[in-house]
Amino acid sequence: MASSRRRTAAMQSIGSTAVLLLQLLMATTAQSKLLVNGTDCIVRDPLYNVTFDFNALSSDLNHHVTSEESGERFFFNVCDDERQPITLGYEPHLQLNDGRFQFSFTGEPCGNGSHYTLDIILLCSYERTPEDLRVIPHTPDQCRYFIFWDTPLACQPLPTGLANNRCTVRDGTDRHAFNLLPLAGANHEIPLPDGSRFVLSVCKPVRYGHLTMCPPGTGVCRVNGTEYRDYGQAVADPKVDASTGRLVMEMRSKSATGCPNSLIVFEGTVRTSSSGVRRSRCRDTRPCSVTNPITGTQYDLSLLANRTYTLISRDNRTYELGVCHIPAASRCPLDAGACEVSAKQSVGLGAIASELQYETTGAPYLLYRSGAVCDATSGRRWETRLEFICETDPVEGGRTGAVVPPTVVENGDCQLVVHFETVLVCEPALMACGAYNESTIDQYVDLTPLIDSTRNYEARGGEAHGRRYFLNVCRPLVPQYGLSCRGGAAACEATFDGVTARNETTLGFPDVSLVVAGDTVLMKYLRGDPCPQDPVTNLSTTVEFRCQPTAGRGTPVLLEIEHGCHYRFDWATAVICPPERAVPFEQSNCSVHNAATGSWIRLDGVLEDLSPCDKRPTPSVDYRAGALNLHYTVPDAVNCSHTNGVKTFNVTVVCAPDSSLDRAAVST
Repeated sequence: MASSRRRTAAMQSIGSTAVLLLQLLMATTAQSKLLVNGTDCIVRDPLYNVTFDFNALSSDLNHHVTSEESGERFFFNVCDDERQPITLGYEPHLQLNDGRFQFSFTGEPCGNGSHYTLDIILLCSYERTPEDLRVIPHTPDQCRYFIFWDTPLACQPLPTGLANNRCTVRDGTDRHAFNLLPLAGANHEIPLPDGSRFVLSVCKPVRYGHLTMCPPGTGVCRVNGTEYRDYGQAVADPKVDASTGRLVMEMRSKSATGCPNSLIVFEGTVRTSSSGVRRSRCRDTRPCSVTNPITGTQYDLSLLANRTYTLISRDNRTYELGVCHIPAASRCPLDAGACEVSAKQSVGLGAIASELQYETTGAPYLLYRSGAVCDATSGRRWETRLEFICETDPVEGGRTGAVVPPTVVENGDCQLVVHFETVLVCEPALMACGAYNESTIDQYVDLTPLIDSTRNYEARGGEAHGRRYFLNVCRPLVPQYGLSCRGGAAACEATFDGVTARNETTLGFPDVSLVVAGDTVLMKYLRGDPCPQDPVTNLSTTVEFRCQPTAGRGTPVLLEIEHGCHYRFDWATAVICPPERAVPFEQSNCSVHNAATGSWIRLDGVLEDLSPCDKRPTPSVDYRAGALNLHYTVPDAVNCSHTNGVKTFNVTVVCAPDSSLDRAAVST
């Protein structure tokens, strides 16, 4: 295990939540009643004779995680005997401790007679894209660390019927759909008066874990000390009780004694989380709407329906399509949701559908299948995928149905892919594009001037390998023909053959806030496509912004790809530079000299009508706005008696190279 020796004050401050979590970890260790040591990265649970094999967590390239408190980067490996000296640990010891799997490392001396120690806690997660690794320093001397790792390898075997279940059901009229998948993210506990407790899960089995060592496949489990009893096996989907109309899940136990079966009844209640995001336990889903399974926000696109959208692709092909429903006036064949049209005919590219879908990553989408035959040899048919992306620079009236024209991003290989920007799929709280500097009190750093709603940034650094990298700032990529990364992605890699971008790979989504420390601004995009070198890790992106007064907006540059999984970009820009408060004014030639950029700005030919040359103005430079500010006063006893006979001028000169120089003057 390797780590920088650097220690900062930020690492000495641990949030109350982290302290509580670690206190619970330490408190429960003393109460452990089952402790099993692993061998060769394999450990067996003696209660159910289930073997857990963690060898797949080993990586030839090492894993990495960054501490949110200090920004320190940790590199580690497990299931691989590392003999070279490293800071936090030499050899991992695997243990099963009352249901908690952990790798324990002991490393170099840390002072005061102690050693560096690291505990990697493995937590059961059935998610295809588990949470990123997270590190928490525990002791005040920074000698002991915990890393939490969500992985399916810490779960008991998942029954086949529960592997890909959607956990939805429609009522008898087929008008309403109920989706319980948002409840599947964690175990739910119900305490009982005798000190025991029920642990239950929805859509997936109870997650195996510390003091929750329930039998395999259990959906409802009773825990009484060290006794774990099956009160019902998990089922894939809910049902609607025909007699009562209630949404239920009936779980039957495998136990041979008694009849400990369970019935869960779901009531449609809506609550508001502490973050202000509305969530619901059961939801009435109308056609052309869907619930985000991560946030619980419901998207309703019915305002976009009953219209015909005409699109022209980059290669001058014309398409018509509809959202959920297409008017009869469309030139598309009957029941087609999208088609290619010409003067002589129209070709259906998929049957209309109103079931809006959403996966755990990407954007909500509609899929129109079974269009006209595309490949006579294989029998493949055309299909259309409409992906709806949050529009961060909305048109006026967007919430009432006004839209940005959709864009064709792909129209080959028997698939039409269209990106559709609309405010109707935006979350209530978007990613913050600014943050307070942790090193300087009250200094706010804002990246919003770099947000571009008309084009994407293309990073330098991949040309020699035939790769191209596209980024945007704090928002999804702008739809671009030939660039078909998953809808909503903020960073994308594509191979380039000189003519066409191919093999697009999603490098992350814009749902993480900025971190500002000192003169560095870090922006992270997570939850990208699976990493080819390490399938248990998802691709991610970090962009490091640096102040450079001469850079203007600047351009991102690819620095490295860590372990084939994490892309690091450097971006020198003037936008984050603090204002220049003391820029000298040279009265002899009426010019302002900015030493940071080596530039001179003559004022006599720009602001002649204001005559600033003889006023001895005080200049300052605002890099964020790309502006020169001038402050000066002139005597005016007649009109300005209320200000002691002084008129004050504040003049802002904005750089606009593509148009006439903008001027704004305010006098008081």
